[in-house]
Amino acid sequence: MSVLQAEKMTRVEIEFPQKHLDAVTKILASDGAFQIEDLSSLNMRKETKFDDDLVERSTQFVKLEADLRKSMDQLNIMPTKFPESDVVAVVDPAVLKDSHDAIKQEITSLDTKLTEINGNITTERNYLNITTPFESLDIEFSSIRNRHYIYSILGIMPSDKVKRFEDSLSKIPHILLPLHKDEQNTTVLLLGTHQHRDFLLHAARSAYLNSLDLPDSFTGTPREIMDRTKANIAELEAQMKEISAELELLRSQEMTKLNQLYWQVRLSRMMYEIIGRFGKLKNDYLVAGWIPERAQKQFAKKVDALGEDVIVNLLPDNDLDENIRPPVALHHPARLLGFQKLVTIYSMPGYREIDPTIIVAVLFPLLFGAMFGDLGQGLILALGGVLIFRSKSLGLQRYRPLGPVVILSGLSAALFGWIYGSFFGFEELIKPLWKRPLDNIMEILIITFAGGVLILSFANILSILNDLRQKDWVHAFFSGKGTSGLLLYWSLLLIVIQSMLKVTIIPITLLELLIFLCILFIMAENAFERVMAHKKPIFQGGFFLYFITAFFELFETLLGFLSNSLSFVRLGAFAVAHAGLSSVFMLLAEMVSPSKGLTYWLVIVFGNIFIIGFEGMIVSIQTLRLQYYEFFSKFFKGGGLRYKPLVFNNNPKQGV
Repeated sequence: MSVLQAEKMTRVEIEFPQKHLDAVTKILASDGAFQIEDLSSLNMRKETKFDDDLVERSTQFVKLEADLRKSMDQLNIMPTKFPESDVVAVVDPAVLKDSHDAIKQEITSLDTKLTEINGNITTERNYLNITTPFESLDIEFSSIRNRHYIYSILGIMPSDKVKRFEDSLSKIPHILLPLHKDEQNTTVLLLGTHQHRDFLLHAARSAYLNSLDLPDSFTGTPREIMDRTKANIAELEAQMKEISAELELLRSQEMTKLNQLYWQVRLSRMMYEIIGRFGKLKNDYLVAGWIPERAQKQFAKKVDALGEDVIVNLLPDNDLDENIRPPVALHHPARLLGFQKLVTIYSMPGYREIDPTIIVAVLFPLLFGAMFGDLGQGLILALGGVLIFRSKSLGLQRYRPLGPVVILSGLSAALFGWIYGSFFGFEELIKPLWKRPLDNIMEILIITFAGGVLILSFANILSILNDLRQKDWVHAFFSGKGTSGLLLYWSLLLIVIQSMLKVTIIPITLLELLIFLCILFIMAENAFERVMAHKKPIFQGGFFLYFITAFFELFETLLGFLSNSLSFVRLGAFAVAHAGLSSVFMLLAEMVSPSKGLTYWLVIVFGNIFIIGFEGMIVSIQTLRLQYYEFFSKFFKGGGLRYKPLVFNNNPKQGV
């Protein structure tokens, strides 16, 4: 299998009678290699009772799976890895439902009690917060609550609204006592006259003051109420501990069984979902899908073993119609998955298109290093990439594929730093292998322009190879991204180079003739396509309209040559800017501490951290821009369908 193309796929079609329904379904998903197509719209049957029963069972398994996950969440049980050898799908969901209901009832009972106790503890603690401010009063609490001459509201309100609430009451006689305060809420006691009752109620509602209804058990002195409340809380906490212990015991007893049930239900549910995608012929079922070419022999052997009444049709890659779009399976080593991700973010490669992952693995670090050339900073980046790639931290696991991207980019930056003679911004510590960017700005810009020409030419060659693989002969030879476009680009460059250097590599007359022919071919591309497709008229819409359209398309191609080429000058510009930014921090450090004391080195360290972090991010964005808009746009169409094989767990074998 070539590293520059997706894995070859085989089209599979299977026709079989109802008696093989379960057996075929299990084979389809047994090794996680078969991608099924949805043929559910194909139904040639008059009698649908059996198929309707399958749909009903699938729905029941979906509900049962959700119930099982809820039970497992209540016991804090995470599903284990899919135990392939011990799990068997079942036909009747009622069998598994009965097994789960007994456990579910016990879990629900304990969980309900726990929720109720938690609510009671919260209520008792609120009561405690209310009575604490009155702790020193040696009077009956009922005398505080049942006031005959004063209107009062006891409640909880947002802490940030207390000041505004008090200001709104400034024009009437009142007393506002904050009793207890936390980060969000404050318990307050509002006292006023019965005459202003309506105003107080309206102001309380506007300030989101929620009144507290105290129970009749609030009798005795505040100290006595507090003692009873604390005793209630202690008793409730003891009950909660007992129920938690029961739940933990239940968890240890039922963990294995619940996981077994969960995977049985999940497997059964997925089996019925797969069956739901089968086409229904008059007497048989029809399955269609894709399987990697490497797995087709073993797959066909399993299906053939079911009997002669199972008909298998395999259509290899070479026999596929050009208009059929097989799914795209990309297989790269773990160290290249980060670069594969950079490709698939742009688009999934087409099945018959070059997979540019390997190319990106070379080009991305090369472009990054050219713009971020510093030996010391590059090595720091590479070390950071190693830490990301080898980290076992859950927080960094999702970024692990990007580790090799950072490593190679850092090493490339270190190499270019050696070429430029820069080490953590110091340009006198190492001798440059070539030239320093700040001392040779124009030369750097010219070199990067020439590098851009090479990269764009390579992209154009890749475009031609893609067209040849897809047998798009007209586009390969006559388009602006094909052979004609490439020759036109080179001819124009040669004319410019020869006029600037006053040399003759190829006679100017020959170049002008070649340019004329290339322009003619590019403008005639659509006409050639219609001739090859035997379509008439050749000039759709008339010759004049065709000529105007072709002229502007040619103008766009020529403008693209110029803009794409100049875009690569930014490589040199960023190399110069990187060196300039480093020199700025050097000057700042010398200004702060001419004697090169501690503050000098603090500025140097801060400057390098800033450059690695901030400028590293900017250069990464510019590298992606050059890769996507200047390089990929020349040859990479994308739009491939991602390979999604049937699997019974949450870890599909393909996909990024």
